[in-house]
Amino acid sequence: MKKPYKIVTLSAAAVLALSIAGQSFASAATFKDLNSVQGKDQILALYDSGLIKGITAELFAPNRTVTQAESTQMIVSALGLNLDLVRFLKEPKASDYFKNANDSAWYADAMIVAAVNGLELPADLKPNEKMTREAFTYQLIHAIEATGKLPMVKPVAADFKDRDQVTPDYSGAIQRALNYGVAKLDSNGMFNPKKEITRAEAAVEISNALSYLQAHSVPEQGSESEALTMEQAVQLIKGVVGEEANLQIKIDPDAVVTRESFTYLLIHTLQTGGKLPMLNLIAVEIKDNDDIDLPDQGAIQTALALKIVELDSEGNFHPKDGVTLADANAMVDRVQEIAEGSGK
Repeated sequence: MKKPYKIVTLSAAAVLALSIAGQSFASAATFKDLNSVQGKDQILALYDSGLIKGITAELFAPNRTVTQAESTQMIVSALGLNLDLVRFLKEPKASDYFKNANDSAWYADAMIVAAVNGLELPADLKPNEKMTREAFTYQLIHAIEATGKLPMVKPVAADFKDRDQVTPDYSGAIQRALNYGVAKLDSNGMFNPKKEITRAEAAVEISNALSYLQAHSVPEQGSESEALTMEQAVQLIKGVVGEEANLQIKIDPDAVVTRESFTYLLIHTLQTGGKLPMLNLIAVEIKDNDDIDLPDQGAIQTALALKIVELDSEGNFHPKDGVTLADANAMVDRVQEIAEGSGK
């Protein structure tokens, strides 16, 4: 199976929602139970854009509390996260990432997307566990900061009345949520961290988060001709090898990856994981071999032997050039062919 995965994106539907969120307009479906709900217009904007769903065509169930599975589905859908850049050697399952996940459940696909995109979810995730305001806000903030490539900020501390009730691990994200305008205090200056969050409250936070992303996220960079960053390279390789990939690297995650460094990282990781056939290598002459770092030469010869990479018409490898998304995907596709036994 060849399934792509998009590392960082804001969907067209999300952009549409941002353009209409907060406006009053006639929804395609008028929910009978939203008439007196705070944030009604934001909820309808998200619904009309296909980013959230009602319980039925007539009901949104705004006061129903949100479970962990529902929370994950809402965040994944709203941020347009998917599987558009990673090739998997085998069909991924939710249970590969979460031991309590049911692979045939309605939420399974969302869990896979969330895990691959690096959302903050517990390994012992309980899909039917009710989400508190602090837990949902924490997960949402981490999701928009990762997918929107938001710069980490040191928030101005908000001294709300029940600040001492916030779980310490959630404190920083909640402070940023208040600074971003994603979450708000109630009329009594309380955050109510332990209160179970409702569908309406979660939808309003998502709407606020999308508005913040529109104003502050780094423009998406996903051209096939664009050089990969190390962060993208690692995600591509993990998609091939799996989450158990032994990627012991110390490098700036935003650094541009060269052809030799990506080839070395891919081949070394595959070999370490026992995912490449044993070879009796016959070294190929590379005209610009002197430009290749000595530790990388063996991996490049292996990649050439397996036809994962090729030399140009003059016999050069161009080791110091940045590897493009198109090049990286072609290499990953070739690894997939080898794994499936179709590559000779």
